[in-house]
Amino acid sequence: MYYLDVILFLNGAMDAFLLYFTAYLLRKKVYKLSVFGAVLIGELPVVFILYEMNAVIAISRIMIPILMVAVAFRTKSIYELAKGLLYFSLLAAVSGGIYYLLAGWIGITGSTTGLLLCDIWILPVIAILLVGGYRVWEKLTKRNLYLDNVLYDVELMMENGKKLTIKALLDTGNELRDPLTNTPVMILEEKAVSEILPEEIQQFLNLPWRNEANPWPFIWNSDESVIRKMVFIAAKGINGQVWLPGIRLGTVKITQHDTCWEQSMTAALVQQRLNTEGKYQALLHPENIQKTNGREEIA
Repeated sequence: MYYLDVILFLNGAMDAFLLYFTAYLLRKKVYKLSVFGAVLIGELPVVFILYEMNAVIAISRIMIPILMVAVAFRTKSIYELAKGLLYFSLLAAVSGGIYYLLAGWIGITGSTTGLLLCDIWILPVIAILLVGGYRVWEKLTKRNLYLDNVLYDVELMMENGKKLTIKALLDTGNELRDPLTNTPVMILEEKAVSEILPEEIQQFLNLPWRNEANPWPFIWNSDESVIRKMVFIAAKGINGQVWLPGIRLGTVKITQHDTCWEQSMTAALVQQRLNTEGKYQALLHPENIQKTNGREEIA
């Protein structure tokens, strides 16, 4: 046996939640009386189904959501109505999907007309899953948008003819400079570029200079190509000052979206990964970035 008041309450509660959530997504002001009126309109299909009013059931499935959105949000244009209807319909579809998923897993009781009173707990569960899923999606989207503004494609080309394009993140805290040329220094994962490094550079990096307080003699006692290309850059580490091996790359190409420029650059090699997810392999110096009109400063 199904009680009309219970079915109407459950259906109305879910409709009210979906309308308020739709208003939140659309950043629209909510009027309680308008939402209440829309909820009352949303109860009509339940009555039509219970009393087997087949003549209007098919029409109500199309017209009722339109009327609910129009009344709840006081829409003034076709565009506002269409946008509100799209969001409301998507939320309703996702909610229905969550319900049927739980019904299959847990064995929720009910019928084609609605839930039983003992299954009322499913409403807050659906609401929590829906809101929680949106929060996660919103955070991921904001993070991706942020990265899209501070990530760059950097094309490296060595004298041996080998090329490599990597992702680099703008790091406004990077203040490293080449001690001899005073050019800004990009921090670069050694492993990411090891395959394109000239053989003499790879051999130099394998020397035991890391154990020395002053590693500069390793450069001075090397051949001409290493002296010309290599430099040591002082940086602050956890245990005080550390020395990072630097390579003068000459001109590199930096690209973001439709903007591309070239710049002379020195790269300081580090052995650790700069990003555990592998989204970027280098950290750019602020002076590596070409200032263009409309570009916002990244704090």
